[in-house]
Amino acid sequence: MNRKHHFIYGGIALLIVLIFSGIEIWQTNEFKASLATESSLRQQQLKQEESARIVLEDRLNLIEKALPQLEKNLQEKETQIAGLSGQLEQVKLDSQIELDKLSQKITTLKANNADFSEVIEQTIPAVVSIRTNHGSGSGFFVDSRGYILTNNHVMAEATAATIVTSDGKEHGVYFIGASSNKDLALLRIDGSNYDYLSFADSNKVSVGERVIAVGNPGGLDFTVTQGIISAVDRIDQSGNSFLQIDVPINPGNSGGPLVNANGEVIGINTKKISSFEGIGFALESNIAESFAEEVMQKDLDAQTVKS
Repeated sequence: MNRKHHFIYGGIALLIVLIFSGIEIWQTNEFKASLATESSLRQQQLKQEESARIVLEDRLNLIEKALPQLEKNLQEKETQIAGLSGQLEQVKLDSQIELDKLSQKITTLKANNADFSEVIEQTIPAVVSIRTNHGSGSGFFVDSRGYILTNNHVMAEATAATIVTSDGKEHGVYFIGASSNKDLALLRIDGSNYDYLSFADSNKVSVGERVIAVGNPGGLDFTVTQGIISAVDRIDQSGNSFLQIDVPINPGNSGGPLVNANGEVIGINTKKISSFEGIGFALESNIAESFAEEVMQKDLDAQTVKS
């Protein structure tokens, strides 16, 4: 190989070295430019994050400063709400009291001006005549299953008794239970689907309210008499509470229902003062209802056990 060839190959090698050196320098410059760009972006990001952090801290500081006032305002609102709730409950209570008074006035007005013909028509089918070997009395169904409420003195000395319903049919009778203190007795006859009477709250009865008594005075079955409530809360020696009425109470009336203008039982016609006219007494319905429910449930429970 001559000198000429050495120069050619040396030039080519030098050219190759220069080319690779140029590429390396270019890549290095590109990398530096990329790093500079990335660094610039990172600095901008850091500035934005710093700005955001400063804004967030400012807002947190504002919230911390405002928090005590917000808590105070909240407590005030809670106090106001509690006050308004109390006022609302008082308004409800006052409204209910006024509503009860109005309802009582309407009931009294209705009772004082009532035409009892429809009430009587609905009441009589639930009333019964009780005939015993010692006399007669009255009673009424308190349940469709044949349970009848009457006075204990109607049944006290009887060894035989018959129930006569408003359709004239006679029925044998089962003695379920009695209270001599309350002068109440619960009876039952066979059958079901009997018409019965509901009880009213005797605590809401008003003096002057018109009432009717249904019974069998002197053997005159299903006789209706009318009168008014003369007084309430008459207490006897046994502590029982009675309604005083001017409705005639005669032998045979005992145990029959005293009914208001709504056809509800407010008392059990029980007794009168001898030698006085227009002074009778009916045991208050709240006492009678409690007795009837208790004794009837015991009988139903006993029947369940037997079956």
